[in-house]
Amino acid sequence: MNDQVPTVQIPKSGEIRMTLLAVGSSVALARELVRYALTNWGYTRSLIDDSILVMSEITTNAVNAAPGHHIRIRITAHDGAPLLECWDPAPGLPLPRVAGADAVSGRGLAIVAAYAEDTGVRPSATGKGKIIWALMPATDASPPP
Repeated sequence: MNDQVPTVQIPKSGEIRMTLLAVGSSVALARELVRYALTNWGYTRSLIDDSILVMSEITTNAVNAAPGHHIRIRITAHDGAPLLECWDPAPGLPLPRVAGADAVSGRGLAIVAAYAEDTGVRPSATGKGKIIWALMPATDASPPP
């Protein structure tokens, strides 16, 4: 049994990037990376919790769009606000759905829109896949320069 716990060094400023396999367990890794980064950067607990939820939703979309492929997440700040991004290689754009009262999925984009200051999708610079992004509200914290 391996008793070593991997650690991730979170810089005091800049950005965090991670490549993950598009499987369900990667969503938990993305959430924890947001928690560690935004806590280290001095954001409020409320904004951290909201950002974790949003990253969970956009990462889940990527996992569902490209199962078994690699996806990439990026966490940085834009004008003092957390900017969360997730790239996946699938060409299709996510479309908002109306989820029924008993549905277990279909609310992700609505959740992202409700918590983020702004959100969108843009093509990847390489022309392969797309990036779903969410700009969270700015706070009084001291985000990275």
